[in-house]
Amino acid sequence: MTSYFEFFLSYVNIQLVLALFAIYILSFHALKRRQNLPPGPWSLPLLGNLPFIAMNLYRTGKEPEYLLTDMVTEYGEVFSLKIGTALIVVANGCTSIQEAFHNRDINDRPGSRILQETDWDEAIGNTSGKSWKYQRTFILNSFRSFGVGRSKFEGNILKEAQTLVDGMRDTKETPFNPHVLVGDCVSNVICSVVFGKRYDHRDPEFQRLIQLVNTNAENLGSGALVLYLPIAKYILPGQYKRVKSDFNEFTIFTQGHIKEHRQKFDKDNMHDIIDVFLNEIELAEKEQGDRVDYIHLKSLTATASFLFLAGTETSSTTLRWALLYITKYPEIQAQVQHELDCVIGRTRMPQCADRALLPYTEAVLLEIQRIRTVLPLGLPHVASQDTKLAGYDIPKGTLVVSNIWAVHNDPDVWTEPEQFKPERFLDEDGRLRHRKELMPFSTGHRVCLGENLAKMEIFLFFTYILHSFVITSGDVEPPSTKGVGGVTFGPKPYRIIAKYRK
Repeated sequence: MTSYFEFFLSYVNIQLVLALFAIYILSFHALKRRQNLPPGPWSLPLLGNLPFIAMNLYRTGKEPEYLLTDMVTEYGEVFSLKIGTALIVVANGCTSIQEAFHNRDINDRPGSRILQETDWDEAIGNTSGKSWKYQRTFILNSFRSFGVGRSKFEGNILKEAQTLVDGMRDTKETPFNPHVLVGDCVSNVICSVVFGKRYDHRDPEFQRLIQLVNTNAENLGSGALVLYLPIAKYILPGQYKRVKSDFNEFTIFTQGHIKEHRQKFDKDNMHDIIDVFLNEIELAEKEQGDRVDYIHLKSLTATASFLFLAGTETSSTTLRWALLYITKYPEIQAQVQHELDCVIGRTRMPQCADRALLPYTEAVLLEIQRIRTVLPLGLPHVASQDTKLAGYDIPKGTLVVSNIWAVHNDPDVWTEPEQFKPERFLDEDGRLRHRKELMPFSTGHRVCLGENLAKMEIFLFFTYILHSFVITSGDVEPPSTKGVGGVTFGPKPYRIIAKYRK
């Protein structure tokens, strides 16, 4: 009798599980139809599509952006996924990304446990609502007053560009990996903006920071997966722990700089973002309005750390791709150098004022940013209230991801997108042709704060290098264009030879 009863209970449990599963599937898809959500694959209870995505990534070895792009064929330009219980909508086209990110109801950042645990949710790149608006306003104003991204700031970049050239010359035409040298010089530019100082490249503290930038970019995952995946702490515990530790170390470093700035603060003589932020904190406290709830030492610490991290990684990765591609395509490198010699000559170095006269050089840089998208999935947004995208319902709380890689590799937009063709950014008369489908800095209300600075950096570093050197791989094969995924998509380690141009 006991055995029969246990068998009956197990049978009932199986039937119950199957019934609940059927109800879940039917109710979810009925809800999906009723709400007119974007189409997408079937999902499992609690786990959503995560097991299938993980299986496909493991089986194919592809990066997430490739897998998402493959799904466009079946589900269309805008589709939805479930990762755990979170609804994610992926926009894979220029039109849909622009519609999404110009929609003020899809303008917030998702909540994140790891950001909350480290107070990095207070940073301008991670915050939403009034905190984001208040910070963005005065930081953009301070960028303008300091001349960041404009000719007024050019001298700061030129010093680092010359340091880069000197470092490459010191290699004495022997093979070297440009990763560290490029990263150090780019990082010192953002240090001058945020902290008001530059570091000696041999400084142990500085080298530790550069190491943190590199490991953090790798550990965050594509689209900052570790930050925004609700169950990341449980399925990626090692990465989660390392990212949290890195964030805390950045915080300690920034707090030291803030302490020094507070001791010497002079509101009539401000030099950097920390000074500007300290002044805003003082003003917010005097106003007795709601700004004091958003502009304080925690938000200063998080924002200064975030700007240092973001301002270093993206520009240095773009430049490493640039060096790789001109090594692989020496005929394109020679054409850039011919244009530089014709416009600038051999008696002086490039300047920002030369950009308008160097269309082919600019086209090469644009093509590098297209063919090797550094932020392939950007950073996710979240819907702050119910809204629409491409005619579909987007419920409040939905994560919206931009597959920028798909836009940059769309064969309907770019002829032979897998080919490196700078001429696609030139018109019939050889003039530079800007294209809306190129969006390496994202688009909309949360477009990258440092876009102008990054463009200036990349142009000056790149032209300084090619004005000074012929870059080759020596007797070995040119480096591979296959990259390594993370929050940024970077090249695998490679070595080059810099031969001085007399």
